[in-house]
Amino acid sequence: MDQDLPKTGVVFYSRSGHSKRIASKLAQALHSDLLEIGAPAYANGVFGYMRAGFDSLMQNHRLAPQAFTSLAGFDRIILCGPVWTSFPATPLRALLKGDIDLPDTVALFLTNAAHSPPAKAYATGSKDLGRSFAATACVANSLEDTEQEGRIIERFLKDLAEVQTSSVAN
Repeated sequence: MDQDLPKTGVVFYSRSGHSKRIASKLAQALHSDLLEIGAPAYANGVFGYMRAGFDSLMQNHRLAPQAFTSLAGFDRIILCGPVWTSFPATPLRALLKGDIDLPDTVALFLTNAAHSPPAKAYATGSKDLGRSFAATACVANSLEDTEQEGRIIERFLKDLAEVQTSSVAN
């Protein structure tokens, strides 16, 4: 791998598998590490689904202990996960608001069921992070494995590369 490429971590939360699939595609394209956010409270099943929605609506942001304690060893991270009730999924928000060190460059790639436009989720995530994301994108679950999904991923990767190029130039 090229030594000039930034060390990238793709950190994801996925309850149903859509975000994990996107995160895997991003990690493969970027030759990066793939790290999963554990959230046992939202495990599959009706109760986990209901609790996920409730915690999202009530703005409960608790993060279970993770296998990683810092992400600062990466030059950049991409957070990937679903939109819940118009917000980034609670595990993503807990990470953004938590004590885990993050690098300066953080991007956000969301998945959704197409009933929650991503603009509010981007704004909420940026507020939780305390700064703007380096790049953002969202793909509807219904676009899984379509050309349109491929174009969205391609555009996101291009936006991320432009951020890297501009930071190297400065």
